Amino acid sequence: MLKGIIAGTISGTLPGIHVNTLGAFLAGIGAGDNLLLFSMGLTHTFLDVIPSAFLGVPDEGTALGILPAHRLVIRGKAMEVVRIALWASFLAVLMAIPLSLVYPILARLYAPRIGRVAVGALALLLILTESGLKRLYAVLVFLLSGLLGILAFRLPLKEPYYHLFTGLFGIPVLAAALVDGGGHVVPGSGEIEMEAKRFIGFSLLGTFLGMVASLIPAFTASQAALIGSFFSKDERSFLAVVFSVNTSNFLFSFMNFLETGRVRNGIVALMAPSARGFLPYYALAAVFVSLLVLSYGDALAGAVLRVLAYVPYRFMNGVVVTLLVLLSLHFDGLLGLLVLAGGGMVGFLAVLFGVKRTNCMGVLMLQIIIG
Repeated sequence: MLKGIIAGTISGTLPGIHVNTLGAFLAGIGAGDNLLLFSMGLTHTFLDVIPSAFLGVPDEGTALGILPAHRLVIRGKAMEVVRIALWASFLAVLMAIPLSLVYPILARLYAPRIGRVAVGALALLLILTESGLKRLYAVLVFLLSGLLGILAFRLPLKEPYYHLFTGLFGIPVLAAALVDGGGHVVPGSGEIEMEAKRFIGFSLLGTFLGMVASLIPAFTASQAALIGSFFSKDERSFLAVVFSVNTSNFLFSFMNFLETGRVRNGIVALMAPSARGFLPYYALAAVFVSLLVLSYGDALAGAVLRVLAYVPYRFMNGVVVTLLVLLSLHFDGLLGLLVLAGGGMVGFLAVLFGVKRTNCMGVLMLQIIIG
């Protein structure tokens, strides 16, 4: 567990180092024990707020949280974003344990047609929430991102998710910061300016949506958070949903693997089949990991912010853009860079048309709908 926590801390805080990539490396050198990978994946869901909020570097779990998180960071609420992420993730762990008693029944009842209908309804709802001519623009962005996703997953890419999500959700944010950004990242007091009841309620919603997402192939945590966006009307409640979805989805995907053998995320794909049920063994491990990460996550984020305080925000984002481009080249060469650029153009198109960037989730949704 301690080795997994260290590995998850590295993948969670360093921009561009995806947990699946590090997990594959550890499995390749014979360090891929199920408990180590479980601890690493869980730790990552607590700490990936740091690169996604401070630097605009997303993965598939936190892509939709970038803009709301950035709005709070720019207003001097960086530490509040971190604490929302840590506590929402911790609540998701606690809430997932009782839900795990009924989850095996749901996992065995799932059929592929259920997922296709659910994703199709979500896509329709997403487009209809736009008004007037923007609905046509939303359809265009949805289809373009969907076609890009279909193409990317048929290319010989090692890290298709990296190129797609960094291009669609990360590059536009960073580019805007390069043009308009100035000053430094301000930590703020860190106090969560949200009623406890509302925070717990939105964390419960996120936990439930993460459970639903774990049942449907290619239905990611970001898509589950997209449903939550229809219920949350401000940045803080939306972030509570996003980060609880992220952690819950990982836990229930792991449970799905234990109960049915189905693989729903990259870390689980590296694990060996196990006859051991989720409770009580991994439930205790999840609580231990959560408490430990909660104890140092705040201080770790504070240390990162103190370093960033000496770096101009525009310069920092320029360095991150350069790093992301170099990582894209490293993972998949010019082909990866081409997908990254395509994602960036579609992301910019959503901004240009004035439609919600959530329409870019067509990158995964379209191929589920068409099968």
